[in-house]
Amino acid sequence: MPIKPNSSVLSFFWGHIKPYKWYYLVMLSAPIITSFYPFAYNYSIKLFLDAMVKPGELTYKEIQFPIILFLLTQFCIDISWRVSNIAEWQAEPYVRRSILLKSYDYVQHHSYTFFQNNFTGTISSKVKGILDGYDKFWAEMHHGLMAKLLKCIVNLCALSIVNINLGLFVFIWSAVYVPIMYKLSLRLNKLSFEETESRHNLIGQISDKISNIFSLFSFSSRRREKETLDSLISNDFIPKQIQVYKYDFKIQLVGGVLYWIMMIFILFYMIHLRMNGLISIGDFAFVFGISLVVADDIWHTTVSLQDFSRAMGDLKSALSILNVPQLLDDKNAQTLHVKDAKIEFNKVNFGYDNNELTLKDLNLTIEPGEKIGLVGHSGAGKTSLINLLLRYFENRSGQIYIDEQDIDHVTSDSLRENIAVIPQDTMLFHRTLMENIRYGRANATDEEVIEASKKAHLHEFISELPEQYDSFVGERGLKLSGGQRQRIAIARAILKDAPILILDEATSSLDSHTEKLIQDALNVLIEDKKKTVIAIAHRLSTLKHMDRVIVLDKGTIVEEGTHLQLIHQENSLYKKLWKLQEI
Repeated sequence: MPIKPNSSVLSFFWGHIKPYKWYYLVMLSAPIITSFYPFAYNYSIKLFLDAMVKPGELTYKEIQFPIILFLLTQFCIDISWRVSNIAEWQAEPYVRRSILLKSYDYVQHHSYTFFQNNFTGTISSKVKGILDGYDKFWAEMHHGLMAKLLKCIVNLCALSIVNINLGLFVFIWSAVYVPIMYKLSLRLNKLSFEETESRHNLIGQISDKISNIFSLFSFSSRRREKETLDSLISNDFIPKQIQVYKYDFKIQLVGGVLYWIMMIFILFYMIHLRMNGLISIGDFAFVFGISLVVADDIWHTTVSLQDFSRAMGDLKSALSILNVPQLLDDKNAQTLHVKDAKIEFNKVNFGYDNNELTLKDLNLTIEPGEKIGLVGHSGAGKTSLINLLLRYFENRSGQIYIDEQDIDHVTSDSLRENIAVIPQDTMLFHRTLMENIRYGRANATDEEVIEASKKAHLHEFISELPEQYDSFVGERGLKLSGGQRQRIAIARAILKDAPILILDEATSSLDSHTEKLIQDALNVLIEDKKKTVIAIAHRLSTLKHMDRVIVLDKGTIVEEGTHLQLIHQENSLYKKLWKLQEI
């Protein structure tokens, strides 16, 4: 579920903390108990001083209570923090796990368009930012901002009990100080949000450059990319950072003036009380000590409030990724069951965003086990048709059926489980060859993986590697050639054994030898009479043996038939495309 745009950070974290609430209550007891320490410590000093200035011999009996109070306070604080540490490891790792997994799961269910429009590095940075935000948030709640606020409240109450006038002044001062600092912190929160958004974008740009590092090598563009990065840092990131620094400085300046007003008043007021004999030396030490602690805590609260505001600005920037709408299954979506892989497009209209239609009133029926090829100029709608079948996008109108089941009313996972895709460019995980091939079917045995590799003409190549199937392929499979990655995709499809197979220009841009190996491997899949096959072909020669060829032009079907029928049809678009490839 997405978080509500106006919901508080606390309400977001509460959903993750709630199962461990008692552990968190135990953790919070430590700063609550610690907040009484300045009072107990300074009150012990008062009692010591009052006992010491009394005439006569000092005995342990007279200072027994301050000794017990001092030691008992220290003992309670130590015990509370040790118990808090135990509660911490019983709860915090699991809360972090919950935050990270749910954030990742939400992101991975975003629409295909979302991933097209956002840097991978930016997305990763924001997911990490949510976890970092939790750590900063809880640190301030546990032993930062909240602990300081509690100490201020306890000590202000103590001041009021000892000297009502002094307590009243500090309360009035706080009533002026807190709203001013809070209002200033809201602006800091906004500036921090903007600065963090800039940082996420910057990390995304760096990630994009590193992902395309071989393009930088090939085009000798490292200096140019560095200059582009420098321009982004200098014109966007640094100005936003400086805005935050300047506003932070302004807050500290205002807070400093208010702090000095309170300190000067307390100092001279305490001297006035002592000079007029209204307080004892012990009272002077106690009240002055407490006053200094209050003043110091209020100042550090100001600093913590600034840090907290910046952290929350960072966190809200990261949380924005959880506000993006998802392309979710229908609430009553059923599991797709395919007996006969018949595919029907019924009056389908589709266009990207608000642009003109890419597919217009498309009607197409593909019978179970039929092998069809999709042909057309770039932009004719071939890939759009495939993307709609996989439900990467939503059609504007019309229906798509598989085995007479409307794909809009089935779960996306069950839909895609019944479709194997061999893309033009296969992206692999930075894992072993065995793991990458087994991705086609997670429960496949090693023997089944090896058998699929043999059918995909991959086993011989793998067997020559030092670590064979345990060899790592590099990030995105960069250690392998395009043909080798393509054969891994075929091996995955063989393992998956789905009733529908989609080939997205699977043999384009390959050398003749590699193309023959891949075509032989594809034939293992295509010749399966039970499979319904849709092939987008760059090289029309690969469509010769298809049952039917569909020719698309500007989003509509303009021709269909076998290769031989279309090649002999006068003035057909297919014939023109065929002749262009013969040149």
